[in-house]
Amino acid sequence: MLSNNDGCVIARSKEAKQLGIKMGVPWFQLKSAEFTEPVIAFSSNYELYASMSNRVMAHLEELAPRVEQYSIDEMFLDICGIECCIDFEDFGRQLRERVRSGTGLTIGVGMGPTKTLAKSAQWASKEWPQFGGVLALTPGNPRRTEKLLSLQPVEEIWGVGRRISRKLGTLGITTALQLARA
Repeated sequence: MLSNNDGCVIARSKEAKQLGIKMGVPWFQLKSAEFTEPVIAFSSNYELYASMSNRVMAHLEELAPRVEQYSIDEMFLDICGIECCIDFEDFGRQLRERVRSGTGLTIGVGMGPTKTLAKSAQWASKEWPQFGGVLALTPGNPRRTEKLLSLQPVEEIWGVGRRISRKLGTLGITTALQLARA
């Protein structure tokens, strides 16, 4: 997906990532590059994205007491007050199904006691298909959280960019668990 006026890459599919296409790379550089697979670029359509985002938000607001829109395609749900009454992964599957049936979009759901852990769970829900797009990290299952953090590269942690991850790497910190224990 390209930015306004097709200037640079602003979103990538899993396949584009596997080809080594980075965020922010100017399109003119990619147009002339040779790849092992065909590369297709799409112009952005912000009006459509905003409309779809609003529809997703409306469906989530029907199921959660408070929804915070973080970006056009990311929302945080505060489920305080109902967490005692739900099975987290069943609730996550319910969220996915509601959004899919209402919009045709497939979402990943990550749950955790903090926004950072929720983002880590969401990353894992996309990374490993066996989770079915839903992963809950709960205080009652610290082993699961520790296992995930041991597998999550530090550069995949929410808020840790390339520069910080390189600096952490020089300190021997390459996973989220190592950073959590540092």
